[in-house]
Amino acid sequence: MIPLDLPGPRSAAALERLRGVLYPGIGEHLAPFVLDRKSGSTLVDLDGNEFVDCASASASVPLGAAREDLIEPTVAALRRFGNEDGHAISTELALDLAERLVAITPAALTRVAYALNGTEAIETAVKLMRRATGRPIVIGFLGGYHGETTITAALGAEENEISAGLRALVPGFAHVPYPNPYRSPFAPPRPGGSGDATVDYIRDHLLFHAIDPAEVAGVVIEPVLGAGGCIAPPDSFWTALVALCREHDWLLCADEVKTGLGRSGHLWAVERWGVEPDLICLGKALGGGVAPIGAVLGSERALGSFDDVPTGSTWSWLPWACAAASATLDLYRREPVLENVRALERVGAGKLAALAARHPQIGEVRAVGAFQAIELVRDRASKERDRELQDLTWAEALRRGVFTDSSSTSLNIQPSLLMDPGEFGAALDLIGEALTAAIGALGR
Repeated sequence: MIPLDLPGPRSAAALERLRGVLYPGIGEHLAPFVLDRKSGSTLVDLDGNEFVDCASASASVPLGAAREDLIEPTVAALRRFGNEDGHAISTELALDLAERLVAITPAALTRVAYALNGTEAIETAVKLMRRATGRPIVIGFLGGYHGETTITAALGAEENEISAGLRALVPGFAHVPYPNPYRSPFAPPRPGGSGDATVDYIRDHLLFHAIDPAEVAGVVIEPVLGAGGCIAPPDSFWTALVALCREHDWLLCADEVKTGLGRSGHLWAVERWGVEPDLICLGKALGGGVAPIGAVLGSERALGSFDDVPTGSTWSWLPWACAAASATLDLYRREPVLENVRALERVGAGKLAALAARHPQIGEVRAVGAFQAIELVRDRASKERDRELQDLTWAEALRRGVFTDSSSTSLNIQPSLLMDPGEFGAALDLIGEALTAAIGALGR
């Protein structure tokens, strides 16, 4: 058990200094400890407190922290090249990485555009979709998160504060509810419709009343909501969405920044449903937790039929970042990453289901690979979210040495893809203890 009062004295002093110089919007969201070091799935703070990492740096450290087999090739490339603007001078490291990415993604994706991170990849994808189709409108989903720059905040809609002051300034986006089986605002699919209620809504309402489908460039969607609650759509959704895109000649862009490279139990989350998108956006996991790097992969139509859209930035695809990404792909060939993720899913599904059976304060639990979540409610019938209980559960879990993510909708649990399943099960048991303590403290 971690001391009751976090932060400890050394972390408290460091946080006070940080908040004296940081933009308050960063300082107010910092965890109540300051990190001293990381290794594998263990976080150690300045006061010597240890935490099991069940957030994986928002899924950007996919394979455990500070792996020497990823650090060494990255450092070697940094010593060899330093930094270089890959838009001006390329390296064989970039060539190798681009060819490897094309080889392991769906066959229709034959081109790569550089990006520094996932947010930049999404910005680039939106520009490419509009240029490839000559159409202005991109459809996004309520609950989705794509970044916090002007365009990505307007495309995303996890919660309104992310796009506050921006949405009215950025035209060209339309939003529909994410196909969330637990919180769908729709009745069951209508007879004779698409077979999916969300796509029925797009067809019957959005396109009939508000938007000419000939003005839509395409759709951008997280195959599994990440920050928005680790939510997977029903199978019916994908069949109907793909048919809709093909009917109207829309591009389908999968935001695999968080889902990509195994977190869903498949290398690409779209493989879970047999979907072949026109574009895939990558970030986070691509750098193995060692270097920032992102990418847009696309078909010839989406990326190969024009050359006049500026992409990326000066620091996108630096030589050492390409080395880190290639080393990461090597590791996926050497180690049973996907098999371990599926074992984590089995552990989570069992543990979380048992927890939900004990506590009526749990509205739903979810386990999609290493995307797992507990959604807490004040009442199972009304499904009113209980953010107070959620945040207190997060704090109680931290006191028990487990670091998770209290998001806008749920307590998200996102371990390293290679965390030992037994260690993960023990962490889930501690989260269960934390929830029991939080329920008691609030008298729920």
